[in-house]
Amino acid sequence: MKLNFKEVIAPTLILFIICLVTTSFLSVTNLMTRDKIAEINKQTETSSRELVLPGTKEFEDSKDNTYAIGKKGNEITGYVFTTKTKSYGGDLSTMTGISKDGKVTGVVILSISDTPGLGLNAQKESFRDQYKKAAPENGFEVVKSGNAGDGQINAMTGATITSNAVTKCVNEAIEQYQHVKGGN
Repeated sequence: MKLNFKEVIAPTLILFIICLVTTSFLSVTNLMTRDKIAEINKQTETSSRELVLPGTKEFEDSKDNTYAIGKKGNEITGYVFTTKTKSYGGDLSTMTGISKDGKVTGVVILSISDTPGLGLNAQKESFRDQYKKAAPENGFEVVKSGNAGDGQINAMTGATITSNAVTKCVNEAIEQYQHVKGGN
């Protein structure tokens, strides 16, 4: 079988050249924007830390880079933990602030891919504010109905999986906090 240049080789060469040019443009764009993207990510991380640990502007990464230590001068104000788990729509990542005396001071959802109108309600302050209380030794528990008591969080209607995922992240942060405080 003989290859016909016009039918096989010419379109293959044209496609190869198009792919090569496109890849080159993408590489150049990546090189030009990566520093700006890194800067924006750092600013977002800093503002999220300040949000979950109110009143703290100085943060120092732990020696093993697994959490951040909030400081005012030489005094530790609290800790910030970033945790991740699986949720209904995929990975869910949170940042949790815990004061030096063991109170959850804030929770921010960093990434979530759950259902709009249901699971995405986890981003609402009314849901996240439920965690702002003393961290229970064994973590928070999700309840589906009724009023949440000490150490309990009301699940979002129609989004129990997401409620459990956020709570799992916060509980993991509490575990890390207990490890840090036990190690001091």
